[in-house]
Amino acid sequence: MQATTRHLPRFLARRFAWQMLGAAIGLALVLLVVGLLDTAVTGLPVGVVVVVAVAAAVGLGLVPGARELEVTAARALLDVHADLVVPARPRIAHRVRTATWVVVHLATGMLVGLGLFALLPAAALIGIEAVTGRMLGSQLPLPAGPLEATLRLVACVAGGLIGLVATWPLGVAAAALAGRVLGPTPHDRMETALARARREAEHTRLARELHDGIGHALTVVSVQAAAGRRVVTANPEAAAEALAAIEDTARSALAELDQLLAILRDDAADDAPVALGPVLEDVVAAHRRAGLDLGARLDLPAGLPALLGRTVQRIVTEALTNAHRHGAPGPVSLDVRHDGDGVLIEVANPVRPGARAGRRGVGGRGLAGVRERVALFGGTTAAGADGDRWVLRVTLPCDPEREGL
Repeated sequence: MQATTRHLPRFLARRFAWQMLGAAIGLALVLLVVGLLDTAVTGLPVGVVVVVAVAAAVGLGLVPGARELEVTAARALLDVHADLVVPARPRIAHRVRTATWVVVHLATGMLVGLGLFALLPAAALIGIEAVTGRMLGSQLPLPAGPLEATLRLVACVAGGLIGLVATWPLGVAAAALAGRVLGPTPHDRMETALARARREAEHTRLARELHDGIGHALTVVSVQAAAGRRVVTANPEAAAEALAAIEDTARSALAELDQLLAILRDDAADDAPVALGPVLEDVVAAHRRAGLDLGARLDLPAGLPALLGRTVQRIVTEALTNAHRHGAPGPVSLDVRHDGDGVLIEVANPVRPGARAGRRGVGGRGLAGVRERVALFGGTTAAGADGDRWVLRVTLPCDPEREGL
């Protein structure tokens, strides 16, 4: 309960207003049912009237907009802080819960109204008759003696107190029940969890794309800038080549960033086939300009599915960047080929002396991103030291059913 002592009167007044709202609607509904039934058939039992009134209350809960009104009333008058749901497309479970809550609301209000406006006045009238010994209209016989008068007075006081304070426990019960009845259903919780998972996956994708694209471009720029700074005086031509490579890499990174933002805004054609050969040749050329002794064999068909092509490009870029940053000087080999069932990627580079075997195979955001991409296709990833060389081997099945991943 969030109400403080200072705000307690206003808090109780809001709950009482909620109960009186239910009492007014419930009384109007009962009078309407009684009037219609009395017009059709006279002398119906009270049980039949109650059943028909409850059915009418259920029907009232199924009226469009009833849940919105009840949720607003629960938040504003009952001071409910639980997560109350107003679904855009109500399901059967929502309608059943709404109808149940309307019945609870009307019944609670009528009980409070009955206690305040029927039980409390009746108890006061009977109590006064017991004390004064005079009939005032209760239609009950006067007490036969002092003991009976005392017992009747005690019963009237107890009944009056019940009618007076009934609003408190019923209000507490209604506030506690609102979150359960008007709150999310199991289906709502599942949809919320899936939406959260989709958002987290999108964030992961964004981080991975930025790491693979912009991060790798910055690595190349850093290497070229360092090389140009060392030779700017002794070999101006080499420095100029380094600056040209920096310019090309930065331009490509900006274009890639623009494409990534377009994809995230769903503005780009994300499913167009990719001519992967020329793209990989540009990646290889960029790393060669950056000083990598790279031998490449590229044997891929044109028109690979868009997602598969981008995944191959990202994996090759990651592997070559790691070879540039973490590998020892020496020849690096790249083998990318297609065998009919999928794409095979193998990158090998010298290992720096003293490097711990398997160090890069168990950590790092880059290799983790490679494994995530490969797992989407049901492929395999193997990375680790093989003698004096570090080898990354990836297989990507070319499954048409996975193209929409």
